[in-house]
Amino acid sequence: MARLKRLIVEIHRRSLWQVLLIYVGGAWVCYEIIDTITDRLALPEWLPVLAIILFLIGLPIVVATALVREDAADVTSAGPAAPSGSEAERVEASAAARHEAGRRTRFLTWRNAGLIFVFALALWGLVAAGWLVFAGGADETRAVAEERPSVAVLPLANRSGLREDEYFTDGIHDEILTQLSKISGLSVRGRTSAMRYRESPKNLREIGEELNARYLLEGGVLRAGETVRVNVQLIDAQRDEHLWAETYDRQLSIENLLAIQTEVARRIAEALEATLTPDEEDRLAAMPTASLEAYDYYLRGRHFWNQRSLAAFDSAVQYYSRAVLLDPDYARAYAGLAETYVLLPEYGGPSIPEILPVARAATERALLLDPDLAEAYTASAYIEDYFEWDREGAERDYLSAIELNPDYATAHQWYAELLTLTRRWDEALTEARRAVELDPLSFAPNLILGIAFTCAGRPADAIPAVERALEIVPDQELAIKWLAFAYVLKDDHAGAAPLFERFAEVTGSDPEAYRTYLAALSDPAEISAAVRALQAPDLFFPGLTAGGSAFLAHLGRFDEALAALEHAYEMRDPRLPWVSAHPFFEGLRSDPRFQDLLRRMNFPN
Repeated sequence: MARLKRLIVEIHRRSLWQVLLIYVGGAWVCYEIIDTITDRLALPEWLPVLAIILFLIGLPIVVATALVREDAADVTSAGPAAPSGSEAERVEASAAARHEAGRRTRFLTWRNAGLIFVFALALWGLVAAGWLVFAGGADETRAVAEERPSVAVLPLANRSGLREDEYFTDGIHDEILTQLSKISGLSVRGRTSAMRYRESPKNLREIGEELNARYLLEGGVLRAGETVRVNVQLIDAQRDEHLWAETYDRQLSIENLLAIQTEVARRIAEALEATLTPDEEDRLAAMPTASLEAYDYYLRGRHFWNQRSLAAFDSAVQYYSRAVLLDPDYARAYAGLAETYVLLPEYGGPSIPEILPVARAATERALLLDPDLAEAYTASAYIEDYFEWDREGAERDYLSAIELNPDYATAHQWYAELLTLTRRWDEALTEARRAVELDPLSFAPNLILGIAFTCAGRPADAIPAVERALEIVPDQELAIKWLAFAYVLKDDHAGAAPLFERFAEVTGSDPEAYRTYLAALSDPAEISAAVRALQAPDLFFPGLTAGGSAFLAHLGRFDEALAALEHAYEMRDPRLPWVSAHPFFEGLRSDPRFQDLLRRMNFPN
């Protein structure tokens, strides 16, 4: 006890508490700054961890410095024990002792301790800069994304006031957006986010800030009989300054409509000093179809595809099919068909085996007609990823789509899903963040960002992303479930409970299954009851059979979970590939049966 008291007194005398407080406080401030920098620059998630390791390595050095420096000061002040011998010998011995103490003091000083701290920060900065230069710089398009002028095309007003003209007005909006996306010198915000500002009371500065877009294009379309009027104006949202405006009065023909869209894109590029390459000039000037009627059906198909429901997808298929009947060489209509087909199983439509042949045929036809069509490559990649389980081919096609259209948010979002499925967390988060940047008010990119965070083991970061998705589309069942997963992974069962109740209410399932599941997480005696409830048919989504397996695996009931997964495999459940990344399956990851299932789905070992 006496030794402990002496140690405490000695620590207090040497001000070690102050040393620790200053060092730990400084390290915490630096870590917060580093974490912010990592998030803003989309740096790898291991860089903040590296900073913690460097600070931990420096901590014992700094503590030792404080202690040893105090020892040296004590020796200097107290002096050595008086040696025997002559006065000259005593003086010489005293001088030697002071020299040695001084040498130790000069080496072990607070200045040098500070240098250790600075060295740790410098080493971290060197690693981060190296990653940016050598790893982050591999994709030049993404590296310069922030340097390009950012543009959002706001919903065009339907000047006729007729409901039956809304699809036409929205179609012209989409086509202008498509043309702008072909210009690599511009960073174009996604349609879904822009459409949220239809008849918005917010001023242009607020809209620009929320979309992270410096420039806004607004205007209207008036279709009257055989004529069409399109008026547009480009505005600098930061300065509230008009840069360019034009009104086009033309006869209603396919040539005139396409010419207007191309002219608008060129004038915007001119106003923002974005240089068009020869390839971009050719792509802007290309005529996708010579049939006004086929083009009209295409616009109708696009209108319904954007509504994202099973009934809307059925209408989209009908209109796209009419378009290709009228013009069998209409590549974009085939790409529209493909993009619709690939989503049907996810929304409760035909199964994957039923839809795969027609989806693949539409994709191949689109790419045969137009090998530079980003939407067709994106649909092809989705088929390879979820339908054919060819993830190498999917990655090639996603990268082709992004190269052709760097601002296509759907390509970035679906590529982020592939990267999440293959557990490449840093790359997945980078792509998901890019999708959110391009379409910030769109539901799907925000949800995928949250899912990627959850699968990467970062539920605290996942929660705000999924909550943003639910603000955009309230009561969306998939988002509610993933938000509940994130709370469970945080060991916040109180936070998860109301979400599972909400999920049961939205889906019409039995809430008792989720209550017993949460109870079983805390009380093993409840596991048997939970297993019985979780094995109820169609508990989660009709036709989707993999949902209950995640809960069963999380409760450690691996045999029951694997049985559910095998059933999902036989049924070709479109969400089955997510078992590769879902954190609830971590306990099963080393099981040979689970590894065999992943191997059959062509996941890397």
